[in-house]
Formats: sequence, C-alpha cells, structure tokens
Amino acid sequence: MNNYALKVSILLTGVLLTALHYKLKPEPTDKEIHQHSIGMSGGVDWRNQTAPEFEITTTQGERFRLSDNIGKKVIVLNFFATWCGPCRAEMPELNRYYDDHKTESFFLLGIDAEEKGDAVDAFLTELKVNFPAGVDGGAIQKKYGVEAFPTTVVIGVDGKVQLYETGALDNAEVAFDNLLHKNQQLIQARQTISPEAYRLVAQNQQALPLRHPEQVTETTETKEQFQLDERGKRIAKRMVCPCGCDDKVDACSCNTSKKIKKALAEEKFPDKSDDEIVRGLNKRFCSGAM
Repeated sequence: MNNYALKVSILLTGVLLTALHYKLKPEPTDKEIHQHSIGMSGGVDWRNQTAPEFEITTTQGERFRLSDNIGKKVIVLNFFATWCGPCRAEMPELNRYYDDHKTESFFLLGIDAEEKGDAVDAFLTELKVNFPAGVDGGAIQKKYGVEAFPTTVVIGVDGKVQLYETGALDNAEVAFDNLLHKNQQLIQARQTISPEAYRLVAQNQQALPLRHPEQVTETTETKEQFQLDERGKRIAKRMVCPCGCDDKVDACSCNTSKKIKKALAEEKFPDKSDDEIVRGLNKRFCSGAM
C-alpha cells in the first residue's frame, strides 16, 4: 500500500470511529441536565447556617446522628451516586485524605442518593472506600438542598456549614486543610458547640434555605474582595476559566473564577510573567479543583 492510500485509509477509519462514537453516546436525560444546571447555580444559601439535624444508618449497620457528633470534629458530608462519573473520579482523593486525617478531628461520611444497598456496597468495595457511608431515602438530600452530585458539605465544630461545594474535588488539601486547622484551634480553645446547644438551635433549622440563581447578587464585601490592580485585571480578561466553560475568568461567575480573582487580588507574583502566572493558576484550579 503506497503512502497516499495509507493516509486515506487512516482518515476514513477515523471518520467511521467518530461517527460510531457519536451514534452510541447516550444523550443526557432531562434529570441530568437539570442536575448540572443546579450544580452550576449555587442554589443553596449555606453561609452562616446551622447544619440541619439528620440520622442515617451506614452500610456497616452503624447509626450516625449529627447531634451526637457535633462539636467534636469537622464533619464532611459527601453526597454521591454510583452512576455519577465525577463521584467515582473523586472517591480515591477523598479516601486518601480521610485515611491521612481521620485521627485529627476529621470525619467523612458518604451519603448515597436513594440507591439499592447492594449496589452501593459493590461501589464502595470496588473503589476500596474506607470511610463510612449510608443510603439516604431522600430526606437528608432535601434538607441540604442537594440536587446535583457530587456535593460536599463541611460542618464545623460550631455546628455551622463552613463549605458547600458541588462538583468533584481534585485536591482535598486545598478543600479541607485550612478549615481543619481553624476548627482544631476552636477545639483547643474549647469554643465548640455542645450537642445540647446544637439540638436547641437545630430545632429552628429544618433545612438549608434555597435561593434562585437570579436572586443571587454580588455583595459589597465580595466586590471589595476582588479589587484587582491593572495587571490582575489584564490576566483575568485573557485567562480562560478552568472550570470547563469558554468564558474568561473576568466574565465567569463560578466558584473557580472567584478563587482565581481572589488569588490575583491578594497574592504577590514577583518576578513572574503573565504567562507564568496563568500557568500556575491553571495548575492550582484546573477542572474546578478546590
């Protein structure tokens, strides 16, 4: 076969494979589209809110009640589903962090989305997950406003939600280290909420409040937080947001773009070119990494 014929053969093979992949690739369901839109909207107003009380039985048959554990350690809830690709992708990272920090006032609980127990067991066994997990019938998800997976919620030793993140975590250290350190300091200073005090407050906090995306406005505090100098503005306008969209950081409103703007506003980049800064920020925050 001469070079020309070989090139034509390779080209035709590529076209056929692409067409086959397109034909076989399933279209997203209405539910999946809705979950994705909710995940991008930030529809839960979690700031300074008391974490709603709940109880769940783990796959190992152990009962976990939030009020029995509140104030003793940082409690991280990871809402997941076995059919969720990003959930599967982040499990090794979550499991690694749990293994490294489970003796440091850190507790991680997986909460599955209304699936069969045997399917969840198989999923956890396959991924060698060591942290406890249970199957939620829907009540806990409703209390925490979860409509997209994965969703990760951090509850501090003060009984309040300190982080609410939708999407897979690529870097657990970035997500949890600062919060873990701050809460450890609160524990040492005995500035934690007692189970009794939490139960009284939680009576008035049956669920986290929901808000619609169009009702969310940028506060003066947020605007002041991202006061960029000329160089920061220049970089934000040229850098494509690594959250996966096609917008520039300056125009994007996702959590990733906010973290990048915060870094540009607060950090110093001596002796670095614009290109070096962009590469460094991409490495830190790519794929919506926390």
